[in-house]
Order: sequence, then structure tokens, then C-alpha cells
Amino acid sequence: MTVKRSLRSSGLLRRTLFAVLLLSVAAAGCLPLYGIAGAAPGSATAEGYPQHSGPYGGIAVPPDSPKSGPADQDPFRSATKPGTPLLPHTSLGVTVNESVYGPHIKLPDGTLHPVAGMDQERKEDALTVYTSTYGTYTPPFDNRTIELIVTEGIVVDKISDGKKGTYLPPNGYVLSGTASTKALLQQLNVGDSLTAVNIKIPVLPTKYVKVGDLIIPVDRVNGPRNQGEAVLFDSGYGASTRTNPWGIEVTFQNGRVTGVKGILMDSGGKFIDNDSPIPKGGYVLSVQAASPYYADLLALAAPGLAVSMELNAYPMYFASKMAYDAFNPRTREDNPAGWDDTNNKPYPGHRGAEQLIVYDSSYGASTGTNPWGGEAAVNADGKIISSGGNNRPIPQGGYVLSGHGSKMAWLSRYAAIGATVKINRTEKQVLLIFTPQSYLDKARLTAASAEQAMEESKRRFMDVPYEEISKEIQQVKQLEIQAGKHLEEKGVEGLTEVLAELDGKATRVHYMNVESRTVENRGIWIRPKEKSLEEVKRALDKMKAAHLNSVYLETFWNGYTIYPTQSKITAHNPMYGGFDVLQAYLDEGKKRGIEIHAWVENFFVGGPEPGPIVERKPEWSLLSRKGQNYQEDASSGFRYYFINPALDETHDFLIGVYKELLSKYDVAGLHLDYARYPGSGDFTNDFGYDAYTRSLFQKKYGTDPLLLHPGDALWAQWVDMRVGFVDKFVFRLAKEVKKWKPQVKLTAAVWPEYEIARGDVLQDSMNWVKHNLIDNVFPMSYKLDTSLVVADARKTFEIAKDKSYVTIGVGSFIDLTKDVFIDQIISSHGLGISGSAVFEYESFFDQGYDKNTVLGVYRNEAVVPDSDPARSIAAVLAGQKRKVKELYLPFKGMDVRKATRYTEEINEIVKKLGGEKNPRLNPGRLKQVKKSLASLVKDIGSDSRLNTEVKERMLYDLKGALWIAEITAAKSGKGGKNAAEADEFNETGVTHAEDEAGEANE
Repeated sequence: MTVKRSLRSSGLLRRTLFAVLLLSVAAAGCLPLYGIAGAAPGSATAEGYPQHSGPYGGIAVPPDSPKSGPADQDPFRSATKPGTPLLPHTSLGVTVNESVYGPHIKLPDGTLHPVAGMDQERKEDALTVYTSTYGTYTPPFDNRTIELIVTEGIVVDKISDGKKGTYLPPNGYVLSGTASTKALLQQLNVGDSLTAVNIKIPVLPTKYVKVGDLIIPVDRVNGPRNQGEAVLFDSGYGASTRTNPWGIEVTFQNGRVTGVKGILMDSGGKFIDNDSPIPKGGYVLSVQAASPYYADLLALAAPGLAVSMELNAYPMYFASKMAYDAFNPRTREDNPAGWDDTNNKPYPGHRGAEQLIVYDSSYGASTGTNPWGGEAAVNADGKIISSGGNNRPIPQGGYVLSGHGSKMAWLSRYAAIGATVKINRTEKQVLLIFTPQSYLDKARLTAASAEQAMEESKRRFMDVPYEEISKEIQQVKQLEIQAGKHLEEKGVEGLTEVLAELDGKATRVHYMNVESRTVENRGIWIRPKEKSLEEVKRALDKMKAAHLNSVYLETFWNGYTIYPTQSKITAHNPMYGGFDVLQAYLDEGKKRGIEIHAWVENFFVGGPEPGPIVERKPEWSLLSRKGQNYQEDASSGFRYYFINPALDETHDFLIGVYKELLSKYDVAGLHLDYARYPGSGDFTNDFGYDAYTRSLFQKKYGTDPLLLHPGDALWAQWVDMRVGFVDKFVFRLAKEVKKWKPQVKLTAAVWPEYEIARGDVLQDSMNWVKHNLIDNVFPMSYKLDTSLVVADARKTFEIAKDKSYVTIGVGSFIDLTKDVFIDQIISSHGLGISGSAVFEYESFFDQGYDKNTVLGVYRNEAVVPDSDPARSIAAVLAGQKRKVKELYLPFKGMDVRKATRYTEEINEIVKKLGGEKNPRLNPGRLKQVKKSLASLVKDIGSDSRLNTEVKERMLYDLKGALWIAEITAAKSGKGGKNAAEADEFNETGVTHAEDEAGEANE
């Protein structure tokens, strides 16, 4: 501990001492480094490494940022142990029992039975064990033999037809019984537990790389490398792995290791990213330092070593058991851990921390659980039919498995659609089993669910591709029959290819039955790592194919710009080698019809290194209560540096950087982030305690704020003053931006917990919105449960009204299931907000979210609402006419008379826009269009004879068009295109941001 504290100096000395620490711990024989430049290789514990806390390779973010992980405020967070691993991916199943000699099998009744042979010919009246070492199948057998397939010590299948033998799963074994031992095995059931005693069972993961004799399970292919994980990259991922320094990477090609790269420092004491080049036709295995395989791989890997791999995406069998904590808990006695003693009431659903609860349909309509967990629904046949989310409806005759913490993670891993669930109430256990038949069950369930959903969509007159969905459903049904026939006639041989096609079709049909709006913001945040025009083109091609229309390009981060700058305080980031990546994105984005916004990080200027601004202007540093010029992440030791929002000099500097940016580049918008202070934590080391700021407060209130704490008489004034500094900057910047380039949008990524944010990070973003400064506000709602995201979207929408568009920020980096991720977007859109933005690019594409969103919610290309409001309104109206003709009329949602009437009214509004081909809005037209849209909304809302569902759909669309018109009118008072209408449409009656800023800081 003393050594660790001694490292908390600054700059190169701290980094060098840290390297020495790692080397000194080597003597303890812990986790080795691959090497440090200029020093002998050594070792350290995995916990000793600064673990990357950011969402993707090479990015570190402050610990209070929503980007650092799920911002879900789980009340049980302190009780959970997220670092505790689940079941191992690979093992050698050996149970030693010294009371018996030789190999035995222990049955559920506790009896031990000898095994006569392993991976050899069967013997009469004896048990034989076969493993994947023997081959793909056991030897063929007749009706005198029966065989059990066992994985994770659980019987998952009984085989009596032995014409081809029994499939040998890599992750288990087969127990074969002949003659008298057949009767012994016949009495066992699927789901029973067996224990292999004094037998070494080789168990292989479904995906692994074998380096020499070391088998390393692969957590994912072409995706982010998280803590403790192993990821395999091929050349389809890109030119390099883009990973941070904290791991080892083994490059191999043609079955041989060609290169090894570990944790390295440069001569300046800075850790070097792994970021290994990926050879064409080759691979890179990337293992993070906290992985249990890291040390062995480090000791073993060397050029020339043999490498092989297995990447089976469709394991034939897997199973797992988990103890549950309560069944239908209704009282404190039923589940004491589900009771909130502090408030003397149950937690929602009586589900406590680290618990697995089972609810059957007698419990009620739904589980009633809170958002901090995960659930799987099971039908009356014992098959999992859906998973993800909380407070799920309980199927009639079925049940819901509900987990928190590691139990939620267990469900996420094993509760696959189609899996069989068995509940043992005597032993309070849940058993999940997945077999080849489960794939067929999944397809059948998906097709049935899709048919039911399609009929519901028709009832609600939803705008989905009915004909295409019907065709896909029929193809799923046909493929399911083919797969079943293949399984019956050929067994599992060649089944993987059939299952891949079946699963692909089932996935398509699952995500297609969703409306896709044609007017909405579809954004994505990206830190550009491209160093050539070709790399930029590839990145934008992916975004275009995913039907994204707005890119929030990290343009000013860690104190550097991504473009050549004349500033003497900041600098063009040297990682680009002089390449102007911003201009490349602008040029190529324009060709693809994608807006490029400059995402800037304002007062956050460095981490984990100080960066050029702090190094050149240390007097600008923001100081904590303890006098530190950085915010420290306790879990990693990383430091994050902010400049002081109280200083006019920092405002002048930032506004100067942005003025240069906007004068040189035609970005669509300036996107503000970190317009705030660092998080206050428990307020023992909050920020803003430099001498200048303290003197301002002391002069006004007669008290040194260093003496204040939450609850003190002047604490609210101390909060207000610091909030005012941030507000002053934003108000001034808004005025300047509209003066420099009126057409440039000013948008902001903000904390969605607005009340908490004001007191914690000293950000009052809704004040900016209320004063009509922000064109589009992005609540960063990176949360695990849809209800929390929708609550953030609703709250922001209600506050913003006609002052700002609202785009919900959703997190692809927090390992949401595809269903939950898409549900968060759909449910938020249902409120009528302007769209969604994904944080962030690498996790969105690497984890395949784009493949699912483009099937449904992003199926149609969409125009950005405020890129051209006239065209956006015209597009909504054109869509409305199409729906009347193609949906409402043929599905009998309205008669011909109403269809004609409403179509004519829509046409009149289009005429006021100037026609469909060239719609335009000037102040006069805008006023007329607003009035006509409001009148049409009123008419439809009061039409008592209009089908209720049709009325709901029409009002949703038309209110969206009216909202665009209202926001356009409200923005006309900000010096934009319609400045002449400012006084009429600005609800506050104030047209100058400078006046507002002055009032806010009086």
C-alpha cells in the first residue's frame, strides 16, 4: 500500500515507478508482463494493472461518465460481485474419490458404478465412457445398448438408436451401457446429474484457439476485448485490433505463430496499445491481462509455434443448473433477502441482491420486479420463449425466471430461446438444457410468435412489410422441417450448416415486424482512429449500410484536435501523422448523405495522461477539495484532467478553438460533451476549490467554500455559483456559434438524471434547453432496462417541448442483448422523440447490433428532421397519404369517404409547403403550415367515428410533423434562417443569449 501511494506523483516519474512496481512484484511469481521496453520482463498481479474502464479499445473515460458503464443506479450494486466468474469455459472434469479404486460413475442416488473402459470398444455388461478424443461418434450399437449424452455433469439426451453411434460433444462425454448395465442407465432421466469419479474428461469450449498445447476459450470474434476476455480477430475486422495496452496478442497465419505483442512501454514511460496488425488470411488472438489464460500464454507464445482453432457457432448440447432462492415469494418469510428492512417493505417482486426467483402464473400477471436484473419467460411446455428485461408477463401455465447480479448473468448466458427448463422444487434448482432439437423449437417458436405479432400489427395498422414477413415465416417453417428431417436421418453430421440458415431466417423474421420511421435522427458517436482516406470510406460505408444519418465525430478530445490547428495551446493529435481525418469524414459523409457533427469535450482535456493543455497551462487546472488537479478512478488508478470552468481564459480558449473549427470546416453541428465539472462522489473531494473561485465566493458570501459541505446554509449558493460558470460558457458559446455560422446546430450530450446532475456534476442542461440554446439534446441513457431509458426520454421530452429535438442515447457498449437494445430504441421512439443515437461505433458494429437494427427499426433510410424541416414535414405527410392508401383503407380502418377527406386535407398542407418536389419554409409559410397541422390534429382527435387504432397512428405521425414545425418556429428567434419571426415564436420573449447568460450569473 505504501508503494502504491508513492506512485501517485505526476507524469513520467509516476509511470516509471509503476513499471518498477510491476517488475518488483515479479518476485512473488504472479502474473507476468510480456515485456517493458528498456527493462527486463517481470510480473504482477492482474489486479495491479490499470484496467481499461472505457467502452472500447484505447479510450479511457472518467468514472462518473455515463460512458464508463451502465448508469442504472442499481440499489444492490454494492452487494454484487461483478468480477466473480461464472462457470469456466473449459475444464478437465476430475472428481477424486479415494474410497474406490479406478474410474466410476456416481448416479443421482449416490451409488458408484465402475467404468470398464474409456474411448475403447464396449465390454459386455459394463459401462464405457467416450469423449471427443475418440472421434465424432461412438461405435454403432444395437438394441442391447443405450447411451447417455452428458454435459456439465447433466444428462442432456438418451440415445437408443445406434445405427450411426452417438454424437460425442466436445463439451461433455457419452456414457454407454450394454446388457445388464443398459437397465441401469434406462432408469435415468434427462436432467439427472452424474459425477465422473477418478476419470479425466477432456472438455472443450465451443470456440477456442489452441496455441501449442494450451487451449484458450474465445469469448467473441471481431469484437471489443473486455476485462478478462479472449477475442479472436480476422482481417474482416480491419487493419488492426485497435486494442489498449492491457493484454497480450498472438498473430498467426497458416497454422503458425508469426508474432507476439504484450504490455509494453515506450521510452517516455507511456504504455503502448497492443493494436496488432491483422494479416490477410490470418488472425490475432487478443487476451486481456485479467484472463486466467494470460500468464500461460505469455510464457508459451513464440514465433513458429503451432496453432489451431475451432469456431463452432452452434454447439449441439449445453446445460447448466442453478439454485433458486424463492418460488412465488409473497412475504418476508418466503424470502428474507427480498425484504427492504430499512423501509420495512419488500423489494419489487420480493427479489433481492444476487438472487434467482421463480414465478409461476399463479403469482399474478407479471413479476413486478425492478429494472435492475434480467428475466426469461417459459411457456407451459417448459420452453424458453423470451428473455431480457424485468417485470415480464408470466405465461399462462408457465413461469418466469428472474435474476439479479451473477444470477442475471447466468440467465443471459444459458437461457436461450428454445431451451428446455426443468424446476426441481425439492432441491430448489433450475435446470436449463439445450439440444439440437432446441434449435428446431426456437425456429418453431419464433415463427409462431412472428405470425401472432404480424396479426397484432395488422390489428393496429402498423406500417411493416407484411408480404415480406409472411414469406420469411414460411421459409422458417420449411427450413425447420428440413432440419428436423436431417436430424432424424443423418444426425448432427452436417447439421451446423442447416442450423445456420435456419437461425439466420428465424432472426430475420424476429426483427422485421417493427415500424421504421423515415424522418428521424439516427446518430452514432465515434472516436476516429482512421489514418487514411480508405479507412474513412470503409467506416462510412458501414454506417450508410446501417441506415445511420448522423455521425458525432470526436473532434476535440484529450486536449487535442483531430485536424491541423493554429492554436499554440492545443495541437493536432500526433496519432494521425498529419492526416486531416475531419476533412476526410466531411468529404465522404457528404457523398453518402450523412451529417458530420463535431463532438467536443470542453472542460475534460486529458486522461489518463494530462494532455497538452494542462501541460502548457497548468494554472487552468481544475482543483479538488484536497488540492488535486485530477479526478482519479479508484478501480484503475487512471487520472482524468479538467480545466476550470470558472476562468474566463478557459472560455476564451475553447471558444477560440471552436471558432477556428467552424471557420475552416462545414460541419453540420457542434456537439457538446463534458460541459460540466467532474463528479462530486461523496463530496469529500469534489471540485472547484482553486484560490480564484474560492475568493469569488468568499467575496460575495463571506465564507470560504472549502469549509462548506452538503446541508450547510450556503451550500446551495456554492452549487449555484459553479453551475453558473458552466451556464455562462454555454450561453456565450451559443450566441457566438449562431453569429459565426447560423446554420450550424448546437447539440449536447447530457446526464439524464437532471436533478442529480445539477448537484453532482454541476450541469443544468435543461436550463440551456429552456432558454432555447440547444437544437438537439441527447440524454445519455446507457442503462440495462428499457423502462429506465424510456423514463429518461419521457422526462427530457416533457421539458424540451418545442425548444429542442430529443435524441435518446442508447449503449451498445454495455453488452445488452439485441432484443433489449432494440426494445430501448422502439419504446423511446413510441413517445414521439426525434430519434436515437448509439454509443458507440465499435461496439455497435463489432457486436452485430447493426445487422438486427437494419432488419426492422432502421429498415428504411431516414432524413434528419432538422436538416431541412420543410422536406421533413413533407416526408411525414407523404408517408401519411401512403398509409391511408396502403394500410388504413385496405385493412378497413377507414372508409373511402374519410380516406378522401383526410388525403385532401394533407394535400392542402403540402401545397402550403410549396409542393412535394420542392417544399420550402419561410416565416409566412411556416405560420400557415403550423396552423393547418394543428387544425388537422384537432379534427382527427375529435373524429369519434374513426377507428381508434388508426386515429392513434395518424395522430402520432401528424403530431411529429407539427413538432418539427413548432421547433422550427421556436428556433427562428436565434439568429437562424427565420430570424424575422424571432419575437413572435420565442416563448420566453428573450432573443439574446448574452442577456440570458447575464441573468443566470447575477
